[in-house]
Amino acid sequence: MIKRTLILFFLIVHQVLVGQSVTDLISNTKKSLDTSTTLKHKAKFTADLAWYYSHVNIDSALVYGNKSIEFATRSNNDTLIGQSLNDLSTVYFFKGDYPESINYARKSMVYRQRLKDTLGIASLYTKMGSNYSKTNLLDSTVYYYIRARDLYLKNNDSLNSVTIESNIASAYYSAGNYKKASGYLDECIDYFKRNNLKRLLANSYLTKGNIYLNTNDTLSSIKSFQEAEKLSAEIKNYVGQASALNNLSIIYSALNEFDKSTNYVKRSIEIRESIGATGDLESAKLTLAINNFKLGKIQDSKAGLLNVKGFFIKTGVNEKLQYVYENLMLIYAYENNIDSLNFYSQKYNQTLRKNISEANLKFSQEIEVKYETEKKEKEILKQRSEIIENKLNLNKKNTQLIGLGFLAIVLSVLGYLLYNQQKLKNQQLKKEGELKEALVKIETQNRLQEQRLRISRDLHDNIGAQLTFIISSIENLQYGFKLKNQKLTDKLSSISGFTKETIYELRDTIWAMNKNAISLEDLEIRISNFIDKADMSSNSLSFEFNIDKSVAKTEELASVKGMNIYRIIQEAINNSIKYAEASIVKVDILKQNKKIQFRITDNGKGFDENSVEQGNGLNNMKKRAKEIGASLDVNSQLNNGTEISINLSV
Repeated sequence: MIKRTLILFFLIVHQVLVGQSVTDLISNTKKSLDTSTTLKHKAKFTADLAWYYSHVNIDSALVYGNKSIEFATRSNNDTLIGQSLNDLSTVYFFKGDYPESINYARKSMVYRQRLKDTLGIASLYTKMGSNYSKTNLLDSTVYYYIRARDLYLKNNDSLNSVTIESNIASAYYSAGNYKKASGYLDECIDYFKRNNLKRLLANSYLTKGNIYLNTNDTLSSIKSFQEAEKLSAEIKNYVGQASALNNLSIIYSALNEFDKSTNYVKRSIEIRESIGATGDLESAKLTLAINNFKLGKIQDSKAGLLNVKGFFIKTGVNEKLQYVYENLMLIYAYENNIDSLNFYSQKYNQTLRKNISEANLKFSQEIEVKYETEKKEKEILKQRSEIIENKLNLNKKNTQLIGLGFLAIVLSVLGYLLYNQQKLKNQQLKKEGELKEALVKIETQNRLQEQRLRISRDLHDNIGAQLTFIISSIENLQYGFKLKNQKLTDKLSSISGFTKETIYELRDTIWAMNKNAISLEDLEIRISNFIDKADMSSNSLSFEFNIDKSVAKTEELASVKGMNIYRIIQEAINNSIKYAEASIVKVDILKQNKKIQFRITDNGKGFDENSVEQGNGLNNMKKRAKEIGASLDVNSQLNNGTEISINLSV
């Protein structure tokens, strides 16, 4: 079990896999589980099964992962509990549930740190980096990868340190720095070839293929993906094989070779269905549906699009959802189904607008002015419409007064036809007005987003650079002049530390500025990063962070509310570190009735609320809570810890 802590997340296979297939390992491990009599052995074998099944069947992996945690907890063995949590984190990663994978990795980290398991900690750092890479948080990705690499180098583990370098190459690729990514990757590929590490080599070829694709070298890209698919098939790495096939499908679709593209994506779908990789599976099904449309298989395409639509709505993947609505719109136009065409046209426009910008119209006075202007224009159009209708009615009455026999009937019919025609024109004018209103809103949203990005860039490039210069200057003073005055040295260190904290605060502010709304998932990730940093700076403290399953992580808060909640939690944790003399600090996010509760608890020395003088920290927390309409409760007793809770209506 301890040996598997050396395995890099989703890249390195246990050494026992050499010469054996995953199927054989599963069969042999099940036999061992059936004959085991102790909780310790049952926990070990179920954890092994969770790990093996994660490569071939996600649902089975989840079943054995949960059984392993149950057996490990009952055995009261920290090593087994930490390993079981680690394996379940791996399973959720392959499933595509990255927040849940991070959650279990953090739980495992508590036990690994308690046991001072350096290699196990390095493995978890790698896992954290891989999860953040999937959610496109590149700063957190590189941060955890570098921490893992340094631990492996410290333990003279060249294999894992080189593998981490390949992960860093992937991060640079995601950031668009293809030259630097390729430089890292070429060295890793040479190492993997020399040591016949086919799984790692296959993953490196996948990344290399993507680099070629983004630098318009299509032939080299195809060659790399084909090599990755071949190696993955040899070692039964179904996840890597499915990814390579899917990438080849995308390339051939872009080359208008839809038959070949469809063949590749069908093979990818078969593999992903067999292992239960839901997130990647639905994306592959979308590619197949689009190919079917281009091949003229209209009904197959429509069925496929309707099948994947619900998943992308549920997971909020609006970029994919936009393609779904666009192709459904084209299909219903082809079928001359006007009602469905109008419905999906509206859905497409809504999704397109949401993808263009997330700026909040409520915070812009300019938008309100534009809206009022458009509203007045609509009222004028309506008045004109009413005037025209009144004139038509008057003409109709006049013709009725004149009407004699057949002439009267003819005039009446003509008046009626003219009336209907004008009515249609009026309806068209209204629709044009609504369309114009929507376009103006989109344009205004774009300008707002550009202003936000420009301000955040200025903060980052100017103030951030100046703060970094201050830190560099202080360090040059400390080490360049070899200062012997301890008071001066301490003062300079204090200024340097304060400046670094200011940079962190500035990054948080820029993060909030770039968002119109902050989801609970975004807030969870930001709090987790802060706790990790706090954990590094305090050896005597243990941190726990939990978010209740009843809380919808897609729940969104206005950026001002989200930022103030984050600042209150920061202040509460800092107070526990500085004054409470606590050994455990817990952060919980709960759902109570129609309110979300953020609760920070420590087991420190506490204080008497009636006698203690409230400092700026506590007063600032109360002011922030009041500004966003939240209630803040402080419960503390001497020698019995402190609990701070923020209750926010949603």
